[in-house]
Amino acid sequence: MKDGSGGVGSRLFVLLMAFCIGGVTLGLGLGVGYVATHHFLPVPVPLEAQEFSEAFITTVRVNPVVVPIDTDEPCFVDIIPEAKAAVVSINVTAPIGRGGRGEIPGSGSGFIFAEDDDYVFIATNNHVIENTNSISISLDDNENVPARVVGYDRASDVAVIAASKVDLEEKGVPFVVARLGNSDLLRMGDSVIAIGNAMGEGQTVTRGIISALSLSIEIPDVRSRLNLDVLQTDAAVNRGNSGGPLVNRYGEVIGIVTAKLIGEDIEGMGYALPINNVYSLLMDILETGSVRRTFIGINNPTDISEFLRSLFNLPSTGILVREIQEGSPADIAGILPDDLIIRFNNVRVSSAAEIRSALDNARPGEEATIEFYRDGQLMEVSVVLGSQMP
Repeated sequence: MKDGSGGVGSRLFVLLMAFCIGGVTLGLGLGVGYVATHHFLPVPVPLEAQEFSEAFITTVRVNPVVVPIDTDEPCFVDIIPEAKAAVVSINVTAPIGRGGRGEIPGSGSGFIFAEDDDYVFIATNNHVIENTNSISISLDDNENVPARVVGYDRASDVAVIAASKVDLEEKGVPFVVARLGNSDLLRMGDSVIAIGNAMGEGQTVTRGIISALSLSIEIPDVRSRLNLDVLQTDAAVNRGNSGGPLVNRYGEVIGIVTAKLIGEDIEGMGYALPINNVYSLLMDILETGSVRRTFIGINNPTDISEFLRSLFNLPSTGILVREIQEGSPADIAGILPDDLIIRFNNVRVSSAAEIRSALDNARPGEEATIEFYRDGQLMEVSVVLGSQMP
């Protein structure tokens, strides 16, 4: 019969050895970890000692509207073929050199928005076709057909060109008229695609979202500065995309790509004209060759900022009327010099650019409501808007 105490002693010895080995291993691991963190990894810098650059600063703008997730959202892969069939690549030549004896090529984009029995009509940017010697379009990046200018509007940077259906049929190039959407229904974060003749190399598609709504940008121009109301998108916009469509997830055109912001620290800031803002202008150009400007007859208004309001003890910010055109809608409605306009059709206006934008969104012959202060008293009148050719 064996002594049980020996077995217990042996087991105890093994257990102690395992504990010691484990302790040594743990200590070695902690030691190695300490050496690594103190000698090889960067030493944390206290928060107050860190230098922050603009790259570390993020501005968050919260959309307060809660939007449910749409599990049935159409796939862009499915809608691109139809949307792309209405998009054209535009190639131009422009005069260059003394007396315009030389020529330089250029490129842009557009989309078919209307047709009649003989022609298709293409919307694009004015800066794409302005002062050109020749214009041709391509729907398939291979076959080119000539196009001519129907009309344009420099102030809104839109233009309409036309191509013969006979020319397109002879080339065997199919086409469709683009479906137009409602840009007023857009939300920040809505998915969009830009289709266009990027870098003059043929049609490409880029995807992004609506980054901002109802922005106003100022663009330097050869003759003046353009003030445009735009959508912002992070869909890639390159040279040659100008005039092309910005398309929603249903394959509808909701904007005309018109510009991008360029800079060393700038990425993904492209702009498009909302289709609701420019459709009536395109139709005016189609019908008359130019745009009928809505006007009320207020000349040289003065913007009243918060500083001027405080300085002269005025009742509000707004637009100070300096001169009224005789016989104009404003004159007929009874608006007088020194009236301070604050609202147009229930929209707050604080600058001449804002009232010009409000007028562009109205139509000649419509009745508009104008609120203003006169001698400190708030008043309201109705104005039948007039029409003025540029």
